Order: sequence, then structure tokens, then C-alpha cells
Amino acid sequence: LTGRSPLEAAALGIQMADDDAALRCNLVTLSEEEPYEQKTMVDYSADEITTEEAAKLIEAVSDVFSNDALQFYPGFSYRHCLILHHAAEHIAMTLTPPHNITTQKITEYLPAGDYSALLADMMRRSFDILNHHPVNEARRARGLRPANSIWLWGQGTKPGMKPFTERHGLRGAMITAVDLLKGMANLTGMKIYEVEGATGNLDTNFSGKAEAAVTAFKDGYDLVYLHLEAPDECGHRHEVEGKIQAIEKIDELVLGPVLSYLKEQGEFGVLITPDHPTP
Repeated sequence: LTGRSPLEAAALGIQMADDDAALRCNLVTLSEEEPYEQKTMVDYSADEITTEEAAKLIEAVSDVFSNDALQFYPGFSYRHCLILHHAAEHIAMTLTPPHNITTQKITEYLPAGDYSALLADMMRRSFDILNHHPVNEARRARGLRPANSIWLWGQGTKPGMKPFTERHGLRGAMITAVDLLKGMANLTGMKIYEVEGATGNLDTNFSGKAEAAVTAFKDGYDLVYLHLEAPDECGHRHEVEGKIQAIEKIDELVLGPVLSYLKEQGEFGVLITPDHPTP
């Protein structure tokens, strides 16, 4: 099983051994009920916690739990990584994406299967570590939700992926603000174009992404994978107007300029697709 976590680990520059397993480690907001099993998933992203704040919280978790058998790595915003060493043959786990259970009690969604006791114990204890951490107290003072628990999911092992050029005979480029896609690009040798102000949300730099796509074509790349996460994020948050606005911005600020350039170059093809449906 590759899973999404090893791809995100690649985006963070983590060198996984063949027998390592990776898990996605979200920083989430849970309700205050006790015991832990009775809490509710309030927000899978803790109000889109900043990368700087999150790094301090992951450090606090890592200080308690990291050892020779497992390590936590800070990522971006609420998305982080846990590596379990020598665990690749033991990832028959049932783990639930936190964005699938927003507003639901977590009782039935705690880890099951391999390593379930260890993972559930770290999740429970992380609440005590994080709930009154100075970062979260400062967030509460600003009217923001605390990132008061880790949530583990998305297990997988080191993927074996051929270089894009070797597989397809084409030069590929990637434009994205999301670790999962950056990890795929790193593992397949695709060129990543970084865009200032690219957030993966409705406030992303749509025009900057379009400009980067045109630049990639001018640089001689045959295929440009231009990833826009805003409709997906709005969908997970049940923000209908936001999702509509995201699609309209893509149409106006991305498709318009990119198509205008391509039409001047001769023959071309465009595929527009979601990676999955959202509510």
C-alpha cells in the first residue's frame, strides 16, 4: 500500500527506508468532552493553523513520543508526518481521514488493526500535551480554534515510481500548493514551479499559477499538471458559495489566460478533472 503519506513525506524531503511506514499526522480541533473517545471532530485543520504555529506543536508532540522506533516531522499548516521504522509489513490498519468525520463523535473512528493501541494512545495523550500549550492559548485569545490533538491516518510504505520522462517520453512539470502532489513530482522527476501566494485555498494566487503554467510551456515542458485545491477545500467545509467562487476564479483567472496562450502555439490538449467529488 502506497497511501498518501509516503508521497507527502517525499515532499518534505524525508528519506524513507524500504521497511518504513508513513502516516499522515493532522493537527485537529476536538471538543472538550471527556473521556477522549467522546470528543467531537470540530475542525480537521484547526482553522488552517499557520505553519509556524504548527511546527511548535509538532515539536512538543515529538519531544514526548519520538524514539528509535518512530519520528514526527513538521510539515505545512495542519499537515504533518509520522514515520514508523521497520513497520512496512504491519500496516493493516483502519484509519479514518479527519475531514470525513467533521461534527461527528470520534468514538467509532479511532485506530484499529496493526499498531492501533500505540497510535490511539499517542492521539489521546497529545490532547493533554497540546490543549493548553501556549500556542493554543494565544490562538484562543485571538478567537481561533486550538490545534489540540493529533489525528493519524493515510498509512503507506515507500513507493516505487518511475521517472515521468522514462514512463511517458515527455517532460512534465507540476504547479501545486499541496504536499501530496509535490511528493509525486519529486518521486517522478517532474519539475515543480513554486508560486508565491499559492495556498491551496480560496485566497490562493490563481493568476500566479496561470503565469507559472505558461512559463513551464515556454521552458519546453510537454505536460503541465496545474493543481487547484480551492474547490476541494471549500467542499470539505460545506461552503457552497466558496466552491462556486473557486470554480469561477479558475475559469476566469486560470483557464482563460492559459488557453489564450496555448491557442497561439498550435495543437494542444486540455483535461479538466477533479481528483474526487466533494460535498
